[in-house]
Amino acid sequence: MQPKTQMRLVRLWHAALVGGFAVAYLTGDEDTYAMHLFSGWLVVGLVALRFILPLKLNRPNRPRYFTWSILAALGMAGAAAVSGVGADVLPWLEDLHEGLAEMSLWVALAHVAAALVVFKGRKWLARLKPTAVVGALVLLLAASQTALAADAARDAILATYAGQAKAENPAFAGFSAQRGEALYRAKNSVNPDAASCAACHTDDPTRAGRHVKTGRVIEPVAVSANPKRFTDAEKVEERFVRDCKSILGRACSATEKGDYVTFMASR
Repeated sequence: MQPKTQMRLVRLWHAALVGGFAVAYLTGDEDTYAMHLFSGWLVVGLVALRFILPLKLNRPNRPRYFTWSILAALGMAGAAAVSGVGADVLPWLEDLHEGLAEMSLWVALAHVAAALVVFKGRKWLARLKPTAVVGALVLLLAASQTALAADAARDAILATYAGQAKAENPAFAGFSAQRGEALYRAKNSVNPDAASCAACHTDDPTRAGRHVKTGRVIEPVAVSANPKRFTDAEKVEERFVRDCKSILGRACSATEKGDYVTFMASR
């Protein structure tokens, strides 16, 4: 195989693998599970393809640690993807899958660091235009503000529910995490398959759950484990409308909604 053709294939493969891993990492809840599953299978196929294609893992002029970084990144990504596929059949693999996925991210970053060293990353960085450096700094700053933005969005949702709760009950004196926990764990007879919120989200909301009917993985509902929870007002209300009716057989009051969000924000 010609060197130029080989390099094109490697670049194409890299782009597909990074894209597939990113999609799988960022999806996986009830609404995006099909996308998560597809991207997971894509990663499995791409990792297998990397060992099938006649591409050299190392070259004489490259250090051995770079080869090991390649193998480690491939192995971790493949293990994370395969364990995810297996978790659909063997639920006990779910914790292993999540752990491997987190480790894969760090191993991939270590491989990127090794690549920067091998391909003279310092010289490459020195050639960057000032505007590119400024742009990178802006992106880093924006990323650092993500958590703060999520907290602000969640506070706004709670403020809306507080206003509604006050209108429903003039004696309303604030939300309660204790009442929210009681609502989360309360057993109801309306839907035997999902007698409580914990039926899908487990007794520990900081852990991933599984839909009782479809078997699909549900990301943790607790904010500490999943900071993006309760940040989209439309989706939050949509889920309350659906889940309250399904589990309780009625609509939730504004106080109940605020209590629930307050409980999850405290976990």
